[in-house]
Amino acid sequence: MIRHLILALSVAALLSAAELPTGLFVAQAPPDAVDVIAARTAPTPGATVTVRGIIGGRQKPFVDGRALFTIMDRSLVCETACGTGWSGCGQPPEDLRGAVASVQVVDAAGKPLLTTLAEAGGLIPGAAVIVQGTVAAGSNPALLVITAQAIHRLPEAP
Repeated sequence: MIRHLILALSVAALLSAAELPTGLFVAQAPPDAVDVIAARTAPTPGATVTVRGIIGGRQKPFVDGRALFTIMDRSLVCETACGTGWSGCGQPPEDLRGAVASVQVVDAAGKPLLTTLAEAGGLIPGAAVIVQGTVAAGSNPALLVITAQAIHRLPEAP
């Protein structure tokens, strides 16, 4: 019984990963990336955007069961004793609100895929990424949502 459950969970995990589009994770960084704060100044829905940030902005930057995560501007990462400076915990909430963006990977109907992006392509909280995609409908200077076509994880600093 337990072997069947483990097998079923393993197959489900493989199927979830298979849902992500081929070529989503790219080895070469997309050019002309801007930081999150700069991208939020005047987002135009439907426009192509390339944004650089840190996966974070909250304690749980990945949404369970959905291909969604948040990134925050690199300037807000702080040194903390707890090791979660990527969460924005050392920042005033008003500063943090103006420096985050949501990243989504969607299906043909424009809905976030029913899988997590956590650990896919090496994505973890605190990782530096460059995301290239389009500005989602409803985005404005107070809310930036990027529909990702390419995600590049930057190498960790030495």
